[in-house]
Amino acid sequence: MSIIAKIREQDGARVVTLPSELLESIGAGVGTALALKVKDGAIVAVPIPEPASQRRRRYTMAELLVGAEHLPEIYEGVAGALDGEPAGRELG
Repeated sequence: MSIIAKIREQDGARVVTLPSELLESIGAGVGTALALKVKDGAIVAVPIPEPASQRRRRYTMAELLVGAEHLPEIYEGVAGALDGEPAGRELG
């Protein structure tokens, strides 16, 4: 696969946008760290696996709301905020 990307300047830095399909082909995505090196005049990018201990933990809504039942006692403006269905990407 050969993709042409143009180097541009953004806030004083040189930036190259890497297409999703190119990153996917090396198993990389948003947030993936890349080891960059020059080999035979070419830039080589290798994804660095993130150790399990450093991965961001996803929390369930119940975990996030532990103790939240006491919020209306502290601030009456949040009364009823815990009622209703999930509205985002939170886990069940």
